[in-house]
Formats: sequence, C-alpha cells, structure tokens
Amino acid sequence: MTPAERARQIDQQEFAAECKAARDRAFAYVKQCRKLEKDSVGSWIAEERTVVNKVNQLQISDRAHRHTVNGQTRTLIEWASIVGITPQALLHRRRKLGSMAAAIAFQPTGRWAKPAPGVVSNLPTSKGTGAGSTAQESPEITFSEMDENA
Repeated sequence: MTPAERARQIDQQEFAAECKAARDRAFAYVKQCRKLEKDSVGSWIAEERTVVNKVNQLQISDRAHRHTVNGQTRTLIEWASIVGITPQALLHRRRKLGSMAAAIAFQPTGRWAKPAPGVVSNLPTSKGTGAGSTAQESPEITFSEMDENA
C-alpha cells in the first residue's frame, strides 16, 4: 500500500468515527428532549384544576353554555350573531377583556370600526349639512320649475 492510499484509508476511518460520534450525540440529545417533554406533559396531566369562577373557565363545550348579560341569557353563537362577529372572535374578546358583558359591549376602533348605519363617515364637520351653521325653519319652500316636456 502506498503512503497516499494509507493516508486515504486513515482519513476514511477518522471520518467514520467522527460521524458515529456525531450521530450518538444527536440521539442522546433527542432522548433528553423527549424525556423533558414527557415529564412536562405528565405533570400537566396530573395537575388538579380548581374552578373558581365559571366566567373565567374556558372549555371546548363553551359554545353550548349560556351567558347572561344585562338580564338576557343566550348561547355564545346567539350572542355572536347579535354582535355581528364570529363565535371565535367573541371568545377572543372575552379572553382579552375578562368577561362576556365586556366582550359584548366592546366597540372596536381603528380599522375594525364599522360606522353606524345611516351615518356618513367621510363628511367633515366644517362642511356641515349645507343649511348654514344652524338649522332654520323655512315657512315657504320653493322649488325650481320642472320642465313639463320631460
């Protein structure tokens, strides 16, 4: 065997040993991560939960529960249709604001704000209604004559 062939063989053996060591380290790390995750989930499952207030309790069956706001009792889906948003959005509001009453009474601002029906949102206050600064009563209303041929 020539010295060059001997050097290649040594390089191959060293490379194989380094690959095996790297693989072993990766498998040991994965095993450690799995053990930590298993312990974390195990402690979460074994944890006893005490319910202090039903309003703060969120469950999967929350949509079927009835919520009373201002003396009216309705389900989550009914309240969402009254407010005009999805049940998921109403649940998100409830989590963020702390109670169902606050979530229902919430009026969004900014880009989520919807103007009230019949209200012009782009009419500047300086333009007014065209009737001057105050509304005045006109006892005699006149109209321009309409073309009778039309």
